[in-house]
Formats: sequence, C-alpha cells, structure tokens
Amino acid sequence: MNGKDFVKLCFREKMFTEWIERKKRKRSCKPHFGSDSIKMKDCIVAPIHMISDEIYDNQELDFYVETKYDVYLLRIINKEDRRGIICPAKRDGIIYIISNLPVSRGNITKQVKRALNSVEKYGFPNLKNPKFEVEFDIE
Repeated sequence: MNGKDFVKLCFREKMFTEWIERKKRKRSCKPHFGSDSIKMKDCIVAPIHMISDEIYDNQELDFYVETKYDVYLLRIINKEDRRGIICPAKRDGIIYIISNLPVSRGNITKQVKRALNSVEKYGFPNLKNPKFEVEFDIE
C-alpha cells in the first residue's frame, strides 16, 4: 500500500466514523415537532421548553434543529452583543450553536433564522462536528 492509498483509506474511515456518530445523534435526539415547531428552508426547529410571554435579559431559549444531515441544539441567549459560538459534540453528544441576540416573544422566528443564517458559512445545514470551538459574528 502506497502513501496515497493509505491516506484515502484513513479519510474513508474517518468519514464512516463521522457518519455513524451523526446517525447516533439523530436517533438519541428525537425532538418532538409539534404546532410550535418552525419549518425553515432546510430544517425544522422545535423549542425544547415552553417559551414565556416575557423574556428576561440573559434568558436562554433552547431549540432542537433537525436537518437531513444531523441534529443540533440552538441556544439563543437574550443579549445585545450579536456573537455566537459553535461547540463541538463530545462522544455521543450534540453540536451546540450558541447565539447571543436580543430576543422577544414577537421576534423569535426572525432571530432563529438570523442565528442559523450566520452559521451557513461554516457548513450549516450540513455542519460537521468541529474539532474546536468556532466563534462567529451575527449580522
């Protein structure tokens, strides 16, 4: 086996391992998609908890985001700084997309779209598990 064949074999094995991890996440993170779910272009977003009418500073809103590729957890923190971070999944874990955005009951859908649009440049909706945390600005 020459060097090129060895590299190809390692790459295929890595891709297969990543595929298995994605399948495990999709199976273990079966979100409930109901009337409060949001259908967007390439995904379905479902709130994890009930969202109250009043949202306080630094309050966290959690959503499952399911694409054809994987399942993610989107956390929107009610803050003004418009920054985010993608946290890699640990073994048998889920990829977190944490976004700091000003949010109110009336603009939740808009802010979810805004957060997800900001991670498109990193591969979303086919976002692969990063090796390290990735920080990003939200426009």
